Amino acid sequence: TTEQAEQLGITQKISSFTQQFPYAAYRVQNIGEAARRVNGTLLMPGETFSMNDTIKERTVANGYTVGFVIGAGGVFAEELGGGVSAATTTMWTAAFFAGMERTFTQAHSIYISRYQAGLEATVAWGSFDMKFTNNTPNAVFITTKMTDTSMNATFWGTPTYDEIKAEFGPKYNVRPYPTIYDKTKKCLGQGGMEGFSIDVDRVFYKDGAEVNRETITTNYRSSPKVICGKNPDKEPNKPIKPGKPGANPSGSPSPAPSGDQAAPAPQS
Repeated sequence: TTEQAEQLGITQKISSFTQQFPYAAYRVQNIGEAARRVNGTLLMPGETFSMNDTIKERTVANGYTVGFVIGAGGVFAEELGGGVSAATTTMWTAAFFAGMERTFTQAHSIYISRYQAGLEATVAWGSFDMKFTNNTPNAVFITTKMTDTSMNATFWGTPTYDEIKAEFGPKYNVRPYPTIYDKTKKCLGQGGMEGFSIDVDRVFYKDGAEVNRETITTNYRSSPKVICGKNPDKEPNKPIKPGKPGANPSGSPSPAPSGDQAAPAPQS
C-alpha cells in the first residue's frame, strides 16, 4: 500500500533509464523474461542486488531461447539467453543514476555501438554477475517496462543526492581490429570494431555543489572483421584448365561463385 511504501522511504522516482535495441524475436523473449523477473524487486537498505540471482540461469525451462552472444575471440555465436545484456545494461544504468553502490559490473569484452561506452554491463551464468548495493537508509523499489525494441527500469525511493551526472572522457589506447576468414558452413560474418579504453566519472551533487566523484575505467578488446569464405591472399583462385574441344564454344570460363563478402554483424 501507499502507506507501507512511505514507511519504507519509497516516496518518489529517483532514476529511470530506457535502453533501445533492434527488434529480434529472441531479444523480445529473453530481455522480456529478464525484465519480468526484475519487476517488483524490493531492495532494503544494505541489501545487494544480483542480476544472475534475479533473472536465473538462462535455460529453456526458465523461459529463455537461443540468441546471439559474444563468443570466443570476439566472434558472435548462438547461445541460450542471448540479448539479456540489454536488460543488464538497463538495470546498471538506472542503478548508476540512482546512486546505488557499484558492487561488481563487467562490461562487454568488445564494444557494441548501441550501448553507451563505459556505462553498460553484461552477465554470464557461472562466470560473472552484475551487482549493486542499496547504500541508502531507505528501501528501493524497482519496476520495469518492455516493448519490442526497448526496456525501461525505474527506481523508486528517497533521493540521497540532488543530482547525479555522468561525465565521459575521450577514447584512448585505441587498437585496430584484425580481419579473419571463415570457410565453415556455420560462419557468421561481422564487421570489425576497434578496441579502446574509456573513463566515466559518476558525479554526485548536493545543494548545488559536487560532493563526490568516482571513476570507472572500461577496456574493450578489438573484435575481428569476419569474412565468410577463403582468404584470397593465401588461397588464390586455381587456374582454369582448358576444356575439351567444343565444350565451351564461346571460350569464356563460367563466372566463379561469389560468397567472400562479409555479412552484417549479428549483435547480442
